[in-house]
This record gives sequence, C-alpha cells and structure tokens, in this order.
Amino acid sequence: MITTKSKQDDYLTEFTDGDHVGQCDAPVGKGGRDAAFTPFALLEASLAGCLNITLRAFAKSHDIELGHVETTVTLVPGESGTTFEYSVELPEGVSEKDTKRLLAALKGCPIHGLLGKPVTFELKA
Repeated sequence: MITTKSKQDDYLTEFTDGDHVGQCDAPVGKGGRDAAFTPFALLEASLAGCLNITLRAFAKSHDIELGHVETTVTLVPGESGTTFEYSVELPEGVSEKDTKRLLAALKGCPIHGLLGKPVTFELKA
C-alpha cells in the first residue's frame, strides 16, 4: 500500500509505503515544478524495475552469468489503450540460447502480468 501527502508546492507529492519515501510532481507545462518523477514516469519505473529484477532472478536461478542489465520502458498512451514499449540490454558474452531464455522469462515479471490484465478502480470511503 502506498500513501501520498501533498507538499507545499502546488503539485509536489510525497509517497511512502511505510519504509521508503519518494516524491512525484507534475511537469512545468502542467503547473508543477518538475521537481520529481511524474506519475507516468513512476509507472514506467515500476515495469522497468520489475523486468530488470525478473531477468536477474532468472539468471541467478539458472546459473547464467549476467552482470549489468539495462531495461528501458516508455509508456505510450493511445485512444484505444496504453502501450508499454520496452527494451533490454544484456551484456556481451551472453549466449544466444541464454538470451532467448532470458527474454522468455520476462513474461514472468509480476508487473508485466498485472498490467496485461483488465484493471478496475474502486473508491473506498
């Protein structure tokens, strides 16, 4: 669970899960100061982080030497739905066989799975 609290600036918001604290803000063009990640960027970060963790966990459990992994996610809103475009950069030296296995493992990313299903919103009083 995440709880947010407004800060003094117009749209700057602090969020916490009780153990960690972060901030988000609106961009300047939307009335914010661009002082922190936008909510859209946090969605991208959630998926990118989960993809990265999923790759490294799979590699570790299958004795694949991985080292540095980079994942990039871009959220592309559209009229008929939203697309999350993503890319993965694996280090040189990872075999073609292991690359295929690692890329297939991305489907096991919990956030990838969650975002791929219908979502409902429920206002709790």
